[in-house]
Amino acid sequence: MDLFLSDEEYAKLDAAVVSAGARAGIAERVALAWHLRERDSGRARRLAEQALAELSESNDQRSARLRLRLQLLLAECHWLFAQLDLAEAQARTIIPAARTLSDVLILADAHLLLAHIAGDRGDLPGRCAELDATAAMAVGSGDDFRMEFAQLCIAHAALRQNIASASAQWGAHVRDLLAKPVHPALHVMCNEFLTFEALQTSDFATVFRVCSHTVSALKRAGMVRQIALSMTMLGVAFANLNDDTQALEWMQRSLELARPTGWPLVLGNALLQVSSVQRSLGQFEAAQAALDEALPLLAPLQSSRTYALGLVYMAELQRDLKQPAAALEAARQFDAPSAAPRPLDLRLNMMAVEALSLSKLGRPHEALVAAHAALQLVREADLPLHLSDALQTLATLYSQHDLPAPPDMQAASPSLHYLLLSLAAFSPEQQSSVPPSVFDAIAAEYAKLGDHAQAYAYAQKARAASEAVHKQDVSKRLILLETKFHTERGELLSQTSATLERLSQIGQEITGHLQEQAVYDTLDHNVHGLLRANHFSVYLLDAAGENLLLAYGAEDGRRLASFSAPMSHPTANIVRCAAQRREVFIEVDPSSGKNNPIPGTLQTLSAMFMPLISGEQLLGVMSIQSTQAHAYADRERLIFRSLAAYGAIAIDNAQNYRRLEATLVSLHQAQAEVLDKNQELERAYQSLKDISLTDPLTGLRNRRFLEQNLAGEISQCLRHYEDWRRHPEQPAPQDADLIFLLVDIDHFKRVNDDWGHPAGDAVLVQMRARLQQACRDSDYLVRWGGEEFLVVARATNASAAPDFAERIRAAVAQQPFDIEAAARLALTCSVGFATLPFVPSQPERLDWQQVVGLADQALYMAKRSGRNTWVGLSATAQTPTVGDISELLLSPQASANAGWLRIESMRPMA
Repeated sequence: MDLFLSDEEYAKLDAAVVSAGARAGIAERVALAWHLRERDSGRARRLAEQALAELSESNDQRSARLRLRLQLLLAECHWLFAQLDLAEAQARTIIPAARTLSDVLILADAHLLLAHIAGDRGDLPGRCAELDATAAMAVGSGDDFRMEFAQLCIAHAALRQNIASASAQWGAHVRDLLAKPVHPALHVMCNEFLTFEALQTSDFATVFRVCSHTVSALKRAGMVRQIALSMTMLGVAFANLNDDTQALEWMQRSLELARPTGWPLVLGNALLQVSSVQRSLGQFEAAQAALDEALPLLAPLQSSRTYALGLVYMAELQRDLKQPAAALEAARQFDAPSAAPRPLDLRLNMMAVEALSLSKLGRPHEALVAAHAALQLVREADLPLHLSDALQTLATLYSQHDLPAPPDMQAASPSLHYLLLSLAAFSPEQQSSVPPSVFDAIAAEYAKLGDHAQAYAYAQKARAASEAVHKQDVSKRLILLETKFHTERGELLSQTSATLERLSQIGQEITGHLQEQAVYDTLDHNVHGLLRANHFSVYLLDAAGENLLLAYGAEDGRRLASFSAPMSHPTANIVRCAAQRREVFIEVDPSSGKNNPIPGTLQTLSAMFMPLISGEQLLGVMSIQSTQAHAYADRERLIFRSLAAYGAIAIDNAQNYRRLEATLVSLHQAQAEVLDKNQELERAYQSLKDISLTDPLTGLRNRRFLEQNLAGEISQCLRHYEDWRRHPEQPAPQDADLIFLLVDIDHFKRVNDDWGHPAGDAVLVQMRARLQQACRDSDYLVRWGGEEFLVVARATNASAAPDFAERIRAAVAQQPFDIEAAARLALTCSVGFATLPFVPSQPERLDWQQVVGLADQALYMAKRSGRNTWVGLSATAQTPTVGDISELLLSPQASANAGWLRIESMRPMA
């Protein structure tokens, strides 16, 4: 089973399962549940529980594997909802069971889940170990996608340990893979690798370019969890460029996507980042609310970096709110004895908050102890940038309190001593990155000490640093402008693509109806989903072509009364649209008084009228109207053109199904105006092809289908027998025959004569269900002509033919047919059959048409012997000696008497 499906593949699977209903196979339902795990966790769990109940009584290996897949799905759902212990326990139970079944795909996926769980817990070694196991299982399975996905997960883990090393090891491979047309999920992993790499090096242009591609690819791959995380990452990038407004917009998008899922880590992470930007914007109350919601959500993940980051944000917010006691409490909670080990960078941030909060609370000596503890920790870890921050915290404490001077002090004051050490923490290569605030603080301290020369010198350095920062800000603004352009352009393209995809889906939905009312309801629903419309109506041209009649009209959910307009009307817009066969767009001046031409309707300021044309025939007019001015621009017009084209097809199908070919040409022309979507023509062709192979009354296949598809079946069948003929010492072929069964409804003419042709049509339609009940899914069911049907049983044994025939006969005879609301009619059928190869030792002696001819002769015999029976013709040991095979077809009874044919029948022949 695939790890991920693209949206296109998922849509096909979902549609197949839904359309099959109760007949959907268990494997297909399990696959649908698996691929719903992130798209709709609730539905996935419901499907999984139903399927597990069905599989509970089965002990075969296939059922055991399906059960394991469903149990793994439920474990993934537990992981998504932060039930990590339960998820891990289930995954570890699945692994030995999967080993017993030798199911390496489930083993690989279970180890991947354990890697995700370890990552959420902040257990990096555990994550790496599980990813290595995932990769090993994927290699053993021969699944190239899983193997590549596992390798990319390992690359991600390496990137978070050592960026330079990971980039050198994996960068080229990631970029090569990204250039190939691989599964969108792999593109996602490549993009996320490059995004994280660029974010750490402040390459924001790359972050925006790659991350925006990631979001669109994630949508196609159905990876909802990662979409929210990627949107958050985009927000972080905007925040680093000091564009808090844009950052908040992306983080709010992430939050809107995460909130309906209820997944604690995703929702909590989004809330944390929203609170961070809100705090930066001075929206402290909103930031507090976001953190108050986030931290309880993240409580099950207390060992994770995300939870630790939430505690830091809470402490920093309390500090900004000038609540030092609350900030100190948060800091102490961060390093409580029972707390999990915290990331060093976050721990240092929290130690600074603790020191400064103690200072504000008038406890300078405790603050000094805390600051020195942070300094010692930084020096042990050899973190130069954090060293500068720790020294500045000490400088701040000495500037605010009278504290004992440091023993190694060489400057004129303790504060200056630590400020100069803070500056020295920057290496020569990093001097250009020294914040202006450091130089300003040193200048201020020198001025305070009366050394104005040094104060001036450092003030000049502060000014130079500020100019450098200004230049960086200009560069950031340029990046933002470029990013905004590309982001808006990407969103426009994404919206266009989404609109096209939705129009395609809507088209399939609309044209799938053959009842006009269903067509109108579907059009109305989708018009309001895509366009601003208070009014929707469809007018149809009457048979004489003289009047346009309101077939469907609704305004603000209220159905409109019947209405008609003669084609001679001088001013009606619907008439002008129909008569000229062209689109009419109306923008009404509110002061003109011409904005409600139909009594009882709302004042219209914008309106579109579109002719409904099928081929060359005008069917009517479709209209939408809005009470808003300028509601319909080019995009809306193109959408409405497409909807009108689909509507014309569906209405024409309902009125005359044989017009489909011409209306599909109209559909293609309309769709071509929406971004030249060439694929629509291929879909129209495929639809026509399918219709041409299907009997329109019964929905069964027709002769053309059989002629196009039978050749391959026959070739495969004959190949088995040719192999056997070359190697006679081997057993005869099994499950390699084709059985042709002709089925004819007995006395069908009486049904039409006594009850009318609609009743006859109803019987023919119901025959489809009878045949499907008696036959296998793999068999061909063909309407052969009139009341005659041909069943081709594929890949079976010739000896099974009588059983097939009896099942068909019984399915027809055992249950009456519904011909009217309260009338039922008992009918029977006769069946004649023959098999291919007809002569096993001479497999090519008779072609399939001749075999059908024999089946037809057998059917004739069945009719003559009293109907409601079956007769089959088969070869004898003497058949290969027949010189002219046509004699069998011309006189089967005489051939049987001569010993050339064997007649099998349900009852003795008359």
